[in-house]
Amino acid sequence: MSTMKKISCFLCFIFVASIVGICNVKAINITIEGADKVSLNKTIDIKFTVSDYNDVPGNIYIDYPSNILQCNSNCPKTQKITGNTTFTYQFRGISNGEALIRVTSSYNIPDASPKKIIVGAGTTSTTKPAPSAPTPSTTTQALKSNNANLKTLEIVGSDDSEVVLSPSFSSNVYEYSATVAGEVKTITINATMEDSKANMVVSNNATEELVAGENNKIVITVTAEDGTKKAYTINIKREALTADATLKSLTIKECSDFKLKENKFSYSVKIKDSVKKLTLDYVTSDENAEVSISGNENLKNGSKVKILVTAQDGTKKEYVLNIVKDTETTKKSSVDVEAEKNPLIIMALSMVAFGLIGGIIYVIKK
Repeated sequence: MSTMKKISCFLCFIFVASIVGICNVKAINITIEGADKVSLNKTIDIKFTVSDYNDVPGNIYIDYPSNILQCNSNCPKTQKITGNTTFTYQFRGISNGEALIRVTSSYNIPDASPKKIIVGAGTTSTTKPAPSAPTPSTTTQALKSNNANLKTLEIVGSDDSEVVLSPSFSSNVYEYSATVAGEVKTITINATMEDSKANMVVSNNATEELVAGENNKIVITVTAEDGTKKAYTINIKREALTADATLKSLTIKECSDFKLKENKFSYSVKIKDSVKKLTLDYVTSDENAEVSISGNENLKNGSKVKILVTAQDGTKKEYVLNIVKDTETTKKSSVDVEAEKNPLIIMALSMVAFGLIGGIIYVIKK
């Protein structure tokens, strides 16, 4: 074979081999399959397929934004290809955004079309979690509120007076004091919470009568939706009760000469026989004392009218009015009593009697 023929055959072999190799390389196909959306913190499976392999070994390279997608399984970014193959990567969405999965190769062929995946709240994934990496529940629960604050706090006394707190109410102040007058027996608490989902409980003694002269501790406990608790304490002091159960003044319309005396509680009251009831006008020494009257009806001679005075602390004192009616019998008895007590009257009566006796004897003798 001549030299020219040898050279020509060699060049033909090289040309044919090149054409065959190029055709084989061009035959490799790479595809990326899977869903286009995934919820935050949920998973998605992406399938990679290499087909039409041409027996030329090489590598493919898989790239994705690791700040948006996280691979849950064995995910090498370089895969050595020795034949047609299929493999799957499982990704988790770890932040909102768009992620592009790209595949390049060492085959000197056009790269596979990138796969765009949207990661964000509100999207859904139909894939199941990988056994090696359990995922959270598909139901996203909103965080429960920890707000256990009171919004307003007002206290009203049983006499409709406003109970003034010290210091003034503030949601982040948890202890208060207040003083009420002795006549304020109970209080009413009006409070609201900042969070409507919270729960409020007021200690039972808030509805009971306040102990006079002592501190009455009332606690309002607020429990937030997540169980957080805050307690507001109110120390209410009710002033001591007075013990004065006396009358400052007392007048009786039917007995104008009646005089009330200090520390005297029993009196004789002379009235006309026609009087059936006394008209009493009185003032207590302590304005908080209470008065009740009994026996002041259908008065007779010897009746007793009782005036009971009860002090704030329960001390009691009773005034008794002994009724003396001005009848004819009473008048005669009064004259007789007065006569017995007055010697001049006795002497005068004796002289009248002797005179009458002397006159009778003189008449008889005539």
